[in-house]
This record gives sequence, structure tokens and C-alpha cells, in this order.
Amino acid sequence: MKLSNTAGFSQLTDQIKQHRPNTPPTATVKVNEADSMRNYIIAKEGPESELLLNSFKGRNTATTYSPHHIVGMKKYGIASSPLDINKPFVEQTYRYGEFTNPDDINAFLDQVERLDGELQTMFQHLKPTSELLDLTKKMSDEELAIFTEFMVASSRHYIGMDNKNISEQLISSLSKQSADELSSTLETMSTLVQQGNDYTKPISPVGENKHGHEIVEMISKPDNVNWFKSNYGSNLAKYELVIDYANLLMNKNLSEDQLIQLNSHLSQSNLEQSSSIIDMVSLLKAHQTDEVLAMVSEVDKDSELNLLSYLAQQTNYQANKQYYQMDNGKFVAQQDNISSDSNRRELYNTILNAYDTIGMGWINDTLEQFTGTPTQIQSELWQTLLNDKESMPEQFNHSNSVQVWAQNNISQIEGQFHSKQMNKIFEYNSQRLVPDLIDKLTFFSNGHNHKSANITK
Repeated sequence: MKLSNTAGFSQLTDQIKQHRPNTPPTATVKVNEADSMRNYIIAKEGPESELLLNSFKGRNTATTYSPHHIVGMKKYGIASSPLDINKPFVEQTYRYGEFTNPDDINAFLDQVERLDGELQTMFQHLKPTSELLDLTKKMSDEELAIFTEFMVASSRHYIGMDNKNISEQLISSLSKQSADELSSTLETMSTLVQQGNDYTKPISPVGENKHGHEIVEMISKPDNVNWFKSNYGSNLAKYELVIDYANLLMNKNLSEDQLIQLNSHLSQSNLEQSSSIIDMVSLLKAHQTDEVLAMVSEVDKDSELNLLSYLAQQTNYQANKQYYQMDNGKFVAQQDNISSDSNRRELYNTILNAYDTIGMGWINDTLEQFTGTPTQIQSELWQTLLNDKESMPEQFNHSNSVQVWAQNNISQIEGQFHSKQMNKIFEYNSQRLVPDLIDKLTFFSNGHNHKSANITK
């Protein structure tokens, strides 16, 4: 009869006690390899479970089996071979992740014990491997704590997201970094986690009820929109940031100098700015990385109006949402998907080209005119402006040329956009089981930058 670890010891001990009255609790310890009963002694006094601890420096390995788990990640504990009552002197074998040698297991447990409390529990959700063991030995206790928190933050499952456990792949990428790269990356990981903690989710411009839901009569949206991310009640931006950085480290082949520059920029940014930097470096080609970093170095991150915060709206669901007011004073909204990878790549290339050929000062002048207009038309605005500048250079010889162009062109482009948005609302409403009575709509506000305009239909 084969018995499991804990139950096996208990049942075996009960049987021994029935035939050995008034004897103290004991356990059998193997002291040499001779195949003889004389070479086994009853010597270890105390609970039977202590027999399991002998190979692991007396550690209570049962702590790895606590009921606390992190969703989407497996918690690793030391598994031992089952006891066979018919073969009481056969040595047990152990497995801890990829380790089977007790010396290797002990070496890994040494790393686990460098952490305390919740961080130790988090670390137990990383698969014990030689690669992870070697990597953690390069870290200080503080760096190990940062590493552990980031690894779990980037690999646990979040409601409304389709992220996966990427811990093993990320560990492999970090293992290839030099000492300087690793130190810089770990510091940036800490910064990004803090940026996420400091981030305050946007509030709906039409207000929210006591349950945190927007005060709107209807939200028109495409079938494939991520309803959870588009909801103001969600706050996934801080998780997306660490996941995006982890994916960049795994998928983008940056030089040591580029990575350290990138990390420096991220450490000096807020969540929205970091999100823009990571997205640009991730989507653009490798040979453009130096240009992106050069452009980012000229951005005044302390200015309320800056390129990075402006570009962050492309991946913000709330910024891709418009609110319209009905005659009765109540609100409806049109929610669009965020800009696709290809559309954002096109926009980034357009702005990077403007930076290379005209300069950051001109870009900042343009941002003054574009900021506050719907996120969805930014690519069209930039492309139209640059095409006009190329075909009619004589109209761009003055310091206020961009302002004049904006006054002559933006309202038309924006008006056409709102007409399309309101048509989407009318069409969506007409397909509802019980449509609302909507006669006329007046544009009230964009979702995130809250600029209003008097546009009706």
C-alpha cells in the first residue's frame, strides 16, 4: 500500500504505536547504504513530519503549500516521492521546479528566505530553475524584492485582460543582461510599479453615480470593443504598463546603451509618458530607436502640454470616446476602439519625420493647436498639415503659420468626424430592442481631455 507524504507518515506511525506501547514518537533515519536492518536506527525524536526536513536544513517546507495563490500563476512547493510501507528503507526523492538534487533545492530555498511575508509568497509563484537561481544571486536583497514584485505584476491574470504568465521568458531575457543593464532595468521596474501606484484613473466628464457608473442613457460601441477597459470603473493602466515594459524587454533587441537611455527616460516620466515611450520603441523599427530616444530627450516632461502625454491618448479607451447631449439634457456616448498598432505606427512615423525635418519647437507649436481635439483624428490632422506644408511652403513662412492653418482646417475635419460619430449613435440606437427617442445631439465632451464644442445634428 502506497501512502502520500503526510497521510503516509500518520498512518504508519499509528500502526507502529499500536504494537509499541509507551514509546516516544520516533522516525527512522538512514545513516549508511548497507542493506541491513542493523544499519537503520530509531534516533530522531519528535513529530514524524520532521523526517521530511532533514534534507532541507530543518526548513519547514510545508509553508510552500499555503492556500494563498496568485491567479494565473502556479505556486511551487517541494514534492516528494510517496512512502511505500513495504519498502520502508528506500530513500525518498524530491522535486522543486526543475530541481531534484537536495543541494540545488537548498540553494534555491536560500533565495526564498531572503524575502519576507507577501514577497516570499510571490516568489514561490516563480518556477525554480537554474536560470532563476543564477539570476537572483546577482541581486541585492532590495533588488530581489523589486524583481519579485514586478515579475508577479507582469504575469498574474487580470480581469478584462488576456495577458499570460511570461515569467520564464522574462527571466531568460534578464539573464542575458550585463550587470549595468540589470541594475538599470531593476531600478526602472521599481519606478514603473510606483508610477502605476501613483496613477489616478480618469473620471467621466458627465459624472458618475454612487456605484461608479457613468450617468449616460446609452453607449454606442462596436461589438469587438473591450467593454471592461472602456469602462471608467476599470483601472488597468498600471498593469498594462508593467506588461508592456516586460514585453519590450523580451521582444526588442536593444543595445546596452539604448536600454540604459530608455530606462533613464522612463524613470523621469509619469505613467502616460512612459506608456508612450514604450509603445513607440516597441512598434517602430530597430534602426529608429536612436531617433525616438533623441526626440524623447527634447520633450519637456514637466509641461502640461507635451508630446508624450499627447500620444498616450492613442491607447486610452476613455480618450477614444465622445459624449453628446440630447434635447432633454441627458447624455449618450460613442465609444471607439483604441488606435490599431499599424495606425499608431503610422502616426509615430509622421511625427518622427516632422522632428527630423522641422524640429521639436515646431511640433510643440502644432500640439498647442491639436490638443483637445478628438483622439481619433490626430493622424489625419498631422498628415493633412504636413501635406499642405509640403505642397504650399509659402504659407508656412511665418511664426503663426501653424495657428493660421489650424483656424482654417481643424473645424472642418472635426465637424466631419462628429457627424460620423453621431450617425454611429443613431444607427446603434435604431438596432436596440427599445430605442431611445433621439431627435438632436449636441457634442458635449471628449472622454479624457474634456474639451467641449457646440456641434449639433
